[in-house]
Amino acid sequence: MGWKGKSKPRLPPYLAIRSLVCVDQRNKRCGERMRMTMVRPVIMAALLALVPVAAQARSLTYKAALSGNSASAKTGSTAKATAEIIVDTDAMTVAVRMQVSGMPVTALWDNLVAAPIGPVHLHQYAGTDLSDPDASVLVFPLPFGPSYRATAEGFAVDTGAQSYAKGMATLGSTASFEAFVAALDRGAIVLNIHTDAFNAGEISGPVIKAQP
Repeated sequence: MGWKGKSKPRLPPYLAIRSLVCVDQRNKRCGERMRMTMVRPVIMAALLALVPVAAQARSLTYKAALSGNSASAKTGSTAKATAEIIVDTDAMTVAVRMQVSGMPVTALWDNLVAAPIGPVHLHQYAGTDLSDPDASVLVFPLPFGPSYRATAEGFAVDTGAQSYAKGMATLGSTASFEAFVAALDRGAIVLNIHTDAFNAGEISGPVIKAQP
């Protein structure tokens, strides 16, 4: 076939190399070079296929709006808070970032401020009925420390990524990380702030999945 007046199509690089190397089939290394030439793109494709897998570490984001008029805290408190909870399912860590208004950091329950579990917790309920405090257990603590800071409006908490296993060790719990994530996904987790005025929790709110 002639290519007069037309652009001769270019072969993919690995096929072009193959055709140049193996024009002379009597070349003893021709077969070997053909195999090597054909294997290279296969290896490259396999390596490229691995890239997305490494980049797909699951980071789950949840949010919570806390008040004194929630199902889990009927205190009438005018304080409010918003929180973002980020769970890394590969590293098995939990990070909480929260802004509180209408409540100074000094209002936090002194007994828990001094305790390893801290005055702010994630509680898990047996089901999605969040009104029965006797149906909940503490599932992740936020120990008081440098992650708490006073603000003009109240206080803020930014824990950074914390080991779930370490949190469970603090509580003396054997609850699995998988069970914790499952409870988050079904809306059975509440974020609660304990204060001197309301030891059981002054404001709280359900943790729900953040919209993408």
